[in-house]
Amino acid sequence: MKSLITLVVMALFAVPSFIKADVEDRLYDFTDAYYLENCVNPALIVGRMQAGTGIAVNDAPIFRFKRNVRALLTLPAYDHSGDINYFTVLGGISANAFTANAAGRQARAIADSFTEFLFPQAGTDPIGFTFRQSSLLDMRHGYFGADPLGLWIHKWVNFTSTALNTGAGQQFLRSLAGKNGKALDGTPIIASLSDIDNLLSRGYITIRTRPNNDPLRYAICPVIEDPTDGGIALDQFLAITRKPNGTPVEPSFLENFESLRTTGDWAD
Repeated sequence: MKSLITLVVMALFAVPSFIKADVEDRLYDFTDAYYLENCVNPALIVGRMQAGTGIAVNDAPIFRFKRNVRALLTLPAYDHSGDINYFTVLGGISANAFTANAAGRQARAIADSFTEFLFPQAGTDPIGFTFRQSSLLDMRHGYFGADPLGLWIHKWVNFTSTALNTGAGQQFLRSLAGKNGKALDGTPIIASLSDIDNLLSRGYITIRTRPNNDPLRYAICPVIEDPTDGGIALDQFLAITRKPNGTPVEPSFLENFESLRTTGDWAD
């Protein structure tokens, strides 16, 4: 009898942690008040995430500063070191969306200090959204503590003719592809900030931004801090770059996402 009581007590103490798990890390839109508190005018967010659109659902958040709109859309990204991360897109803003005061200028400075590198396919709009690989997030400088809205400045990365059409450039790209694999258009995958720096120093890539008044200059893209133990919900889905035959360009993103979604842990 004593051993049975002990087991019951242990089970009761275990239940709350099991139920809560890491669901607090799931991604929700923020309330208007929280946007304003962090110096972004919510009325100027373009493409703000809404429930009932196929990419989000109504759900009760744990934290009061979040709106009852939970993201289903999930995207993969490398961080500055090449590690796997998952995020969503809550909307885009121009420089005009920051409040016109000192705090707003500081909020914009925060956004400017965190870069989301985007990689358009060769032959498409060089500042467009037809991608050859997953994005790369420079999460240095304490992203999870310093960037409460998950603000990023978009920077588009394209290969130069020097990279594509010279012997030295082609040799370097072959070496990079041997390390990282190939993107959808046959160019090498860029998987870390050191890759960016090496390519840029050799004149093999260009990096461009959009104008200040462009609502796609900045993005509100919070990253899941801990995707384990419920940080990724069962109903979330991954939007990933795929080959014409449907297989992912970067299979490790999908393998780990499915493992996290269904088991709560990273893939082996």
